[in-house]
Amino acid sequence: MKKALLAIFSLCTLVFTGCNTIGDKDTLVARVNGEPIFKEDYAFMMRVGNIVPNTEEMRKASGSLFSRKALYTVALQKHPELKDQLDAHNVTLENYLLTFVYQRLYTMDRLMYSDDELAFFYDKHRKEFPDSLTYMNLRDKVADAKYIDDHKDSLRSYAFLHRNLADSTAEVKITDDIKERFVSDHRQRIVRETGAALQKKFNILETEIQMPTPEEYYESRKHLYMTPKGFVVLHVESADSSFLAKRFKHRKMSSGNFMTMASRFSQNPETKKAKGFVGKVILGHSLPYGIGFVPNMFIELDTLADGGISSVIRSESTGRFHVFYRVSAVPAQQKPLDRVRKLIEREIASTANYELDSSYVLVTMNGEPAVREKDVLAVYEDNPTLIRSRKTHDRIVNSLALQLAFAAEAREIGLDRSWEYRAMKRQSDVDYVIKLYRSKVLNQVSVPEDSLKALYERIGNPTHSSLSYEESRSELSDWFVIPENLMKRTYYYAEEDYLPLTYEQAKQRVFESAFLKLRSGRWDKEVVSSWGFAKVDLFADNITLLPQEVSVDMAVKSADSLYAQAKNVELAYHAWSGIRDRYVDIDSVARKATFELAHIFSDRENFDEAQREYRAFYKTWPDSPDAEKAMFSRGFILNENLHKNDEALKVFEEFKKTYPKSDLMESVDWLIQNIKSNGKLAEDLMKKIAAEE
Repeated sequence: MKKALLAIFSLCTLVFTGCNTIGDKDTLVARVNGEPIFKEDYAFMMRVGNIVPNTEEMRKASGSLFSRKALYTVALQKHPELKDQLDAHNVTLENYLLTFVYQRLYTMDRLMYSDDELAFFYDKHRKEFPDSLTYMNLRDKVADAKYIDDHKDSLRSYAFLHRNLADSTAEVKITDDIKERFVSDHRQRIVRETGAALQKKFNILETEIQMPTPEEYYESRKHLYMTPKGFVVLHVESADSSFLAKRFKHRKMSSGNFMTMASRFSQNPETKKAKGFVGKVILGHSLPYGIGFVPNMFIELDTLADGGISSVIRSESTGRFHVFYRVSAVPAQQKPLDRVRKLIEREIASTANYELDSSYVLVTMNGEPAVREKDVLAVYEDNPTLIRSRKTHDRIVNSLALQLAFAAEAREIGLDRSWEYRAMKRQSDVDYVIKLYRSKVLNQVSVPEDSLKALYERIGNPTHSSLSYEESRSELSDWFVIPENLMKRTYYYAEEDYLPLTYEQAKQRVFESAFLKLRSGRWDKEVVSSWGFAKVDLFADNITLLPQEVSVDMAVKSADSLYAQAKNVELAYHAWSGIRDRYVDIDSVARKATFELAHIFSDRENFDEAQREYRAFYKTWPDSPDAEKAMFSRGFILNENLHKNDEALKVFEEFKKTYPKSDLMESVDWLIQNIKSNGKLAEDLMKKIAAEE
């Protein structure tokens, strides 16, 4: 990872020892806060990630392994309840892990050979494989070679069947392409046949889900089968909205008076005869007598009592204007089952989701319940983006049934005791605990409840207006704790996007962007500090650890050396960017990091980003001794690099007003004159220098 410091390993000798190139993978090589790291953790990481030893990718993976172990132990120490959640999670996850080990690492990777068999073959045929790669990087290729060696007769037959039929005299040749296709077809055969075969072997059956009868379905959803509500109304229609507004400015009168007005002034010939009587109108339906669709009428009349008069409302169909009188409401009524039976039957057959009790048995194994509805609900819980539908439900059940079969076979052949399963289980534990811990860190609430409620009543959720108070607590808390320098820096970096709003006026919009940066930095700080203070015990001589970041001073000193001394601009960028994000609550550190990042952007010739960072710097920290340098640098970049002379001129004029006694004033005056002369001043100067030379 870019911001935590990494561990470096000589992995060729660490991971694989012994004549068979595998060695004892349960050998302990280190502990992080007491949590063990084994050789098998590295072997698994290399195999699954196809990582080559002694590469930058391997060094990063090694550092991540150590850092994540530290984070895992800190998470369990701070939140012991995560252990119970992990234990519950592992109960549901065991079959999945065993399925992965069986499918990916045993069948696809090893072609059902044991590691010992493949290692023996590898030692015997070592010259056939590249010296630059380890056995673990080559294991699938070793399995291919052994399968070909074990099935020579089948390979010859395969080559004969796939010979060039266009040339009847052609000799059958076993080419590399034939070998590759031979093994590939075998792998595909495993994919096609293994799952069904194992389900049959262990007598695993999916139960038929009993769908509700139309009567049961109707009873559980009666509220969905109602007639629309409506109103009995009178109206007056006119092409002149101001006429209606004037006549009905007092929105209280008896029905008799309204009917008199309708018979005198309504321009609808059909209802005028009936003194404005329209009758019963239903929500979502067009009104009769040529009135057409007037959806706003229903919204307004719903707020009135009987006898109430609406405002002037325009018909969407005709463009004409109406005033409506609410005679009475027509409540929604329950539709009888017979009226909706065919609709319900279609819903049951095609679109309805399952509604099952959590104990409902979905899959049996040897006649005994093996998968229940609660197991499907657990999958939905772990994958909140899944759309809950019958189709998704069926896929989950099918997947759980297959996992049950593969896991049973894995246990039968001992894969649950394999080094690969142990390593994967440890990695899975770390991943799950970190996932839970990250959610806690990102969504932490550190502000009293009454303050949160008062803010919610005033502005709602500051980032997602539709969320309830309970759903908004963490964002509300962040509103109180977010550093002012982050808010201002966010605004001034992208000031054009917020204008004409001032910083104070745009504060809520600024927060929508800034709080994400706050949370990212909060998590990064947790990751780095967990590793920085980790207790590491090493049990292998060839393990070297880089210094751990134990203080902000150390981080700043390291970043300074990268940029000021080593001139490694890219590494310095990542270092200062990380420092600013995770130590944003230390204003002096955020200020220094912003100034350094502006310089770095300029050195990288990212000039627009540089001028934005300089602007953010001097407007966020106007009292800083470096503010005038930042303003001058921004003006210079706008003029010299971005050729935005009008903007540059504004910056320099502002500079003169703000820093009238600056040592840079002479340079500013010259640049202003040069801009106003359209560059003639600089051109004349260059000619003079050339003449003197």
